[in-house]
Amino acid sequence: MSNSRRAQTAIEGLLLMSIVVLSSVIVILPYLENSREATILLRLKDSASFSASYITNGVVIGEEKFDPLNSVIKNYTGSSGVKFSFLGLKIVRENSSEIVVLLKFSHNLNLTKDKNSKIAKLIGEFVEDSLKDLSIISTYNGKMYSGEKHLILNITVEDGWSVIK
Repeated sequence: MSNSRRAQTAIEGLLLMSIVVLSSVIVILPYLENSREATILLRLKDSASFSASYITNGVVIGEEKFDPLNSVIKNYTGSSGVKFSFLGLKIVRENSSEIVVLLKFSHNLNLTKDKNSKIAKLIGEFVEDSLKDLSIISTYNGKMYSGEKHLILNITVEDGWSVIK
């Protein structure tokens, strides 16, 4: 009788423990999803701000990860006298299959729309590479994903733009 009582107590303990674990999972999963998106937005903001500062400073660093920004300096902005600014970001659209984020930049140069679009594309390459370092971002067929959501970046520089999928 004593053994059956212990078995019953053990089963009741396991049942209670499973209820606690299941409840924790139900509560934590939405938090983790929001945390993932917050982490992505923070990395986007940091990368975009860094890009603007890097281009404004005009100092070329010979590391491969800076190649897209170095191209902007060498081909479009020069090494001095540019005021390149990151204006901000916002989520344009979010649903169960994708997140579309807009990143806006501005400068004090008189460049054509085509040149601004090329700068947007190069900044997009740098920002995309910085996101790939995050463990919560995966790539499949050249596209970025956060969990099951396809991450799309719309980058504007003055009147030019680029879409990074």
